[in-house]
Amino acid sequence: MIAGTGIMGLGALYGVSAYKIFALLFSAPAKGVSGLMLVSFLAGIPFAMGMLISYFVKRRKLAGWVGSGTLSLLSIVLVVFAAGALLREGTVCIVMALPIFIVLAILGVICTALGSLLGLSNSPKLLSVGLFMPFMLAPLEQRLPATTLHQTVTQSIFIAAPPATIWQHINYPLNIQKAELKDGLVYQIGAPYPMEARTLEGKVGGLRALQWERGVKFAEIITAWEPNHYIAWDYKFTADSFPPGSLDEHIVIGGHYFNMESTAYALQPEANGTRLTIQVNTSVSTNFNHYADFWARFLVTDTAKTILQFYKTRAELPSPSALGSRV
Repeated sequence: MIAGTGIMGLGALYGVSAYKIFALLFSAPAKGVSGLMLVSFLAGIPFAMGMLISYFVKRRKLAGWVGSGTLSLLSIVLVVFAAGALLREGTVCIVMALPIFIVLAILGVICTALGSLLGLSNSPKLLSVGLFMPFMLAPLEQRLPATTLHQTVTQSIFIAAPPATIWQHINYPLNIQKAELKDGLVYQIGAPYPMEARTLEGKVGGLRALQWERGVKFAEIITAWEPNHYIAWDYKFTADSFPPGSLDEHIVIGGHYFNMESTAYALQPEANGTRLTIQVNTSVSTNFNHYADFWARFLVTDTAKTILQFYKTRAELPSPSALGSRV
């Protein structure tokens, strides 16, 4: 038991040390680039942790490969806890990285098992390659230009209210309460809640001003304006739009890795109400775009549904002055 705990701790120590090294050596804060967003870290470090734990478990004859896998997963949990509680990694990033960490740690265990079948598992050479390979690949990976992948998410909802009522709420969603967005996953895992948005100039080229929790403030530039029918805008982020700590470092909107490009709402009369459709255009720029794209689509889709439900609830209120009236 004590030996197993020690091996698990050794794996966690390697993971936390790698976290600090990648953050220090392979990051460029001035450019908004983080070494923790390299495939070398996200895939290489948990893989090496699985190999490290399996090697010592096999050498000490403590358990089989199932036991090695269990200790590897527990070690990953320790690293994730340290990243969140001690190293202040954001919850959103942890949630996105955890599946990769788990899968790669198990693959590290499997690799060591295969090495055992080939008579290599008792050799420190294979382990050494696994432990140092992420650090050797990171400088090479940094030289690879990240490609940009664009996404479009479209969702709609029926609202038992006329277009004019919904149009008012879209342009002046004021005094937003957390309870109105409580079902949104992105908010549940740590993103700041919106507080209000105001259309300052109702025309093409006009501005909208938005305010979120934690001091987040930014503008939107209206690109289409058809009262009670259609509105669209591009996002305008500045250097001070997101104060330090307001969002996870790696998913700051308009940052190096993720961007909100534009949003549009279409209002179409339907039956005794209105069909409200939202279209959100985003992009990701990483060396693992397919995985980042999956999470971006998932979270943006969930957020779009939450926002549509927010407008539905407000527009269907018996008294329009109860919430969100123009001030």
